[in-house]
Amino acid sequence: MGTTITLNEKFFERDAAAVAKDLLGGTILYRGKDGAHRYWITETEAYYHDEQDKRGKLICYGAGKSKSAAQSDVSAPLFSKPGTWCVYGGQLLLSVNDSVHSDNVLIKGIKDENGVTFKPDGIAKELHLYKTKPDYSDCHGKFSLCGCDVTLVEISVSSKYTCKSRIGIEEESKLNFELVEAE
Repeated sequence: MGTTITLNEKFFERDAAAVAKDLLGGTILYRGKDGAHRYWITETEAYYHDEQDKRGKLICYGAGKSKSAAQSDVSAPLFSKPGTWCVYGGQLLLSVNDSVHSDNVLIKGIKDENGVTFKPDGIAKELHLYKTKPDYSDCHGKFSLCGCDVTLVEISVSSKYTCKSRIGIEEESKLNFELVEAE
């Protein structure tokens, strides 16, 4: 895939688009009741705290809130240390940059060991991100390198990816990144 880099908190203390690109090809380890499974990140999207849609509404998860106001909200992990998981509406996000702003990266596509690709709703079902018992994956608010149910274990930086606009967002920036597979 590319060059393997060391994962630590500093990896996430960067611009959201840089983190989103560098997560492509990275490995997620999911520990469920039927054992551990590896998934490779194939698509990401970057979101910035000050982005607005054409109606002026902030589009970043948790945007427009202060850190103290967000502490009682589902988006509170986005104000935690960079690299913290946030499960928001069944979607898997990571906080990036710093704890003042709620910039984040959405994991939009993963591929399993058999080559099956999962998009946001499929990711939520595959990694058991919905709050249903008995196999709910409790990674919300946990540091992504901590060894919880859903853990980032390796990043293999790839220089081969495409950039496109995010769905439903009118903008000039192309902040959706998708891994280009080797042929």
